[in-house]
Amino acid sequence: MRRDSKERYTQMKTDKAVEVSAQTARTKFDGVLVTIRSRKSFFEVTQAIEMALPRFHIPKLMEYVTHRAGVEAYVDSTSKPFSIFWDFEQGSTMRLAGIPIESKYYLIGNAVIARGLFEYSSASGLGAPVRICVSQRDGEQTRIDMDDQLSFFSKFPEMKPSSVPALLNEKLTKFFQEIAA
Repeated sequence: MRRDSKERYTQMKTDKAVEVSAQTARTKFDGVLVTIRSRKSFFEVTQAIEMALPRFHIPKLMEYVTHRAGVEAYVDSTSKPFSIFWDFEQGSTMRLAGIPIESKYYLIGNAVIARGLFEYSSASGLGAPVRICVSQRDGEQTRIDMDDQLSFFSKFPEMKPSSVPALLNEKLTKFFQEIAA
């Protein structure tokens, strides 16, 4: 696995420095992942994510869409900075299969920000909301993996003018580094 870039950030937590790094690495499926590692347990990380981000309520959004009013206000009120659109706990199934791992998959996004993607291509739904996987193998650090949005959306030439992929990378990486610290 080749590293394309590596950034290091140091944050203070309870008078103790915790190093949190974000790595961008090319994967064998020709995608690029951002990986953030944490000394916190899997359960601490997933609990922090779920406490920080509200769940996006699709039926409520559909009410606003049907009445053609207040959609942006609703999204803004439920998605600052982002919200959880969907989650799936995979670890228990993997443990039953003999794989010693905790794993939870999320779709996280902000529908107002995503407009800056969909105005260029309807295929934006393949990457928005963003896929996030939090995992921890027995005896290892917790990982937060997500698609690198610049790399993902560069596959769509019509997306080139959009500033949203860079914005998503910046905001999501910062958010998850804070969660990991």
